[in-house]
Amino acid sequence: MRKPTGIQTKHGGVLSWLVLLVAVGVGTAWAQTLPKNRRVVIEPSLVHIAPGGEQTFKIVLAATRLMAADVPKEVKWAVNDVPGGNDEVGKITADGNYRAPATRLSSCEVHICAQVPEAANRRVWATVVVGDDEPTYKPCGHWSESVLPDKGRTEHLVDPHGIGLAADGTLLIADTKANQVVRFSSDGKYIGNIGNGAGSEPGQFTEPRIVITDPEGRVYVSDSKGDRPRIQVFSPEGKLLHIFAEKGMRPGMILRAHGMALDPHRSLFVIDVDNMRVSVYDSSNQHLRDWGREGLWPGEFNAPHGIFVDQNSDVFVNGYYGPTQKFNADGDFIRAFCFPDPPNGPVYFHNLTGDRWGNVYISVRSKGGYQGAIQKDGKPISIVKYNNNGTYVTGWSLSGVHSETSAVVDAQGRVYCLFKGEKEMGVEVFQEQ
Repeated sequence: MRKPTGIQTKHGGVLSWLVLLVAVGVGTAWAQTLPKNRRVVIEPSLVHIAPGGEQTFKIVLAATRLMAADVPKEVKWAVNDVPGGNDEVGKITADGNYRAPATRLSSCEVHICAQVPEAANRRVWATVVVGDDEPTYKPCGHWSESVLPDKGRTEHLVDPHGIGLAADGTLLIADTKANQVVRFSSDGKYIGNIGNGAGSEPGQFTEPRIVITDPEGRVYVSDSKGDRPRIQVFSPEGKLLHIFAEKGMRPGMILRAHGMALDPHRSLFVIDVDNMRVSVYDSSNQHLRDWGREGLWPGEFNAPHGIFVDQNSDVFVNGYYGPTQKFNADGDFIRAFCFPDPPNGPVYFHNLTGDRWGNVYISVRSKGGYQGAIQKDGKPISIVKYNNNGTYVTGWSLSGVHSETSAVVDAQGRVYCLFKGEKEMGVEVFQEQ
């Protein structure tokens, strides 16, 4: 098996957290953060096997209060969402034995999927890498606009900050300093703007940060400044539908909205950087709950920025200074990973996104202040990828030097990375090859 990488093993942050837990008593910390519902884990989390090789996976119902760990009654196995797998991606038996294809795949990364009806997290995933090397993401598309001389902006962009992907493949970009949300085709053709321009009235924008879309095509935009509510919702055509989440510190209020994500039930999870918490709203935009608080302990937040919700409604939140933490939908802490790791690894993490197999992709800041990024082929890493269990999978660099970046993943696993450079701004697309 391939040796763990530096990002997995050389984390001063990990050691600090362990020392901290011991100092207050492991039993106390565990009791405070143990999820209320019975969960399952998949083992192993990541393996490297040769073409034609085999690996058996198992599912364990984790121990909980006064209940021992156990084996679930029913498990349904799939490979890349194909029940039982097939000749192309490999096959898996009813007892979890996976056999890789005899020849190398076009993509060396395979997702082992298990459904466990009795568990709180009904779906779990493991990663198989066919071969000895880690998965490699290579550019498969790129578009940009040149920065205009002496203007510090391109024709349509000033300070691109967040990127969203609509169901029809169009891209939406939240431009903070231009106070706008811009729509582009996937190959970079300017289509138009969402909303009614810059301003403080409903339907207008003041320093928008993040933009996402739901399966029906509605567009959610988080604003930063002014005294109006922080979240605006638009129709696919750009007509204002709702505005909610008043500015403030009381329950349901938001000071500075950043990351946003929808769960399978269309509930909206919003990161509030300044209140250091997650606010949750139902599909009708009614406030459900808030959770989280400022701090450095497991389950607490230090400048939270990005958020992703998987098919189990488990929630991933990255802190700007690290680490990334995983919670259930009620805010019970599950695990932490992707710790800051100077001088060998990143220290600033701007945002995160995820895919249909629960993998998370964390954007690393690689310009300005302390560089603090893993070097790969002479370039600082721009994106680090972990699987749903918090196991490091791979990382890669954008083609050029950039400031803070954001990304979004489509159903085929292509990663659209928004970037802002000194000479150009745009989107670079990557796919595992």
